[in-house]
Amino acid sequence: MYVALVLRECQVGYEVARELGLEVVSLHEKEFPDGELYVRILEPAKVASKHIIVFSTLYPRQERTLLKTLLAVDAAKRAGAVEVTAVISYLAYSRQDKVFLPGEPVSASIVVELLRSVGVDSLVTVDVHSPRVLESFQGRSLNIMVSDLLVKRALNYLKDPVVVAPDRGALERACHAARAHVLLCDYLIKQRDRVTGEVSYVPREVSVSGRDVVIIDDIISTGGTVAEATRTLLSRGAERVVVAAAHGLLVEGAVKKLEESGVYRVLLANTLGVRHAHPLVDYVDISSRLASELKKYLGL
Repeated sequence: MYVALVLRECQVGYEVARELGLEVVSLHEKEFPDGELYVRILEPAKVASKHIIVFSTLYPRQERTLLKTLLAVDAAKRAGAVEVTAVISYLAYSRQDKVFLPGEPVSASIVVELLRSVGVDSLVTVDVHSPRVLESFQGRSLNIMVSDLLVKRALNYLKDPVVVAPDRGALERACHAARAHVLLCDYLIKQRDRVTGEVSYVPREVSVSGRDVVIIDDIISTGGTVAEATRTLLSRGAERVVVAAAHGLLVEGAVKKLEESGVYRVLLANTLGVRHAHPLVDYVDISSRLASELKKYLGL
């Protein structure tokens, strides 16, 4: 029998638990005056001898939400949980999935190893930056793709768009979405003008002249890359450009950058503990997708 624990920031977790018909056992969360965190399962008897699904997102305040997740998992195990599945809609630190420069840590591995060390038996993520992140987790794992849901919403605004990844690394999530809707997909190649030093991004194969475009990525942080990609695509004759991402951090004036670049709409999944209220930004609810994938994965 499964029951759910939902961390405060993970609003999508409540929706998924409701769709799955799971009882949500209440968690008490607080911060001590010195800044330390406290988590307590209010009815531990409801956790004993059960399979527990802990729903969390590691944004905002990544370090604190990670620690709260670890505390909740440890509490569940100490209360007698048989097995713990962590469903983390945004896995922080996933971009540092290898050593890029000498002397760096592999932050993504540290996060998943911490989760495993406190008792997570199975880890579920949403559109993780790189699947190799889950290779560090010594247990069952599942990465749920949602790019097709974002492109489905984009079709409300666009006609027969080309689905474009901002780089080769994001090509699979772009093509996953394109295949679902029988669309063309491509990725952008970074180019630098040898005289001016100006950086631009151009499609590898597909012409965008006279076409609508959806740029698909996993994370939009400062927005610089997708803003520049948008300007380049529009300069090459694209009609409308919609930017879509599973995780919209949108820091350091990202929305303004995107607005000034000519983006028609920004589509984001509801994976984070924050929402950005702006006419340009639209959210796509992914709770039904998560519920259906978890049902298959866990045999519910």
